[in-house]
Amino acid sequence: MLRHTARKEAFRLRCLSVPSTSTLSKSTLVNAQNLFNPAFRQECSKRLSPQRVSIQSRKFSDKGDPNADGADRNDIVLTPGEKVAAGTRLTMFAGAFVFAGICGYFIVKELIPTKMAPNSVFNRASKVILENDQVKRRFGEPMKVYGREHGGHREGRRNFIEHSEFTDPDDGSKRTRVRFNLQGQYGNAFVFAEVSKDMASDEFVYLLVQDRRNGAVVTVIDNRSRLMTQRMAGGDKAGQDVLANLLGSGKN
Repeated sequence: MLRHTARKEAFRLRCLSVPSTSTLSKSTLVNAQNLFNPAFRQECSKRLSPQRVSIQSRKFSDKGDPNADGADRNDIVLTPGEKVAAGTRLTMFAGAFVFAGICGYFIVKELIPTKMAPNSVFNRASKVILENDQVKRRFGEPMKVYGREHGGHREGRRNFIEHSEFTDPDDGSKRTRVRFNLQGQYGNAFVFAEVSKDMASDEFVYLLVQDRRNGAVVTVIDNRSRLMTQRMAGGDKAGQDVLANLLGSGKN
């Protein structure tokens, strides 16, 4: 009983220590009936208990916030296997693109030949050879020309023209050299022709026919001496004529 009374007295004294700003009056605090009022006891507990200050903790790191700019980033992270597959696909696409470009270049080159194209040189040289009287007398008519010999009789397999493209070391001009076959009534021959980019489209550096039986050469056109005199004389027309007469250049 004494212990219970002491507890009541201690609780009353604690309530009396509440600051005067309390909404509860002093007479109410000392009222013994209010000591057991739950609302009164809750109010006293709030005033007597220490205030808890909540501090929001913030984590700091050396690295900046990846979303500091406010934008939502949805980065796609690839596994090593996916990276290899993506690289393989890119390589295949690049290879296909390069292959298509090379094929397109050769197709355009064949469909739209220039004067330096092997087939263009072959067509022009064939026309000159078939109309040359000296070649007609030596190999007989009718004559025909064709490309590389494959050992067969099908004309479709003889359309490839052996050729080489190079730069002349003397004057630096682009050159195309071709070789094809000639067949006549009296024998067969090789035809050699060369053109220069610096010359007109109907001109040849040389056009020669070599008999396959004995190696004899029929010179149809040979402008090598004339080109040499032009290089030696430069732009002097008179000097070119003098050197041409001395060297005997021209057509045969």
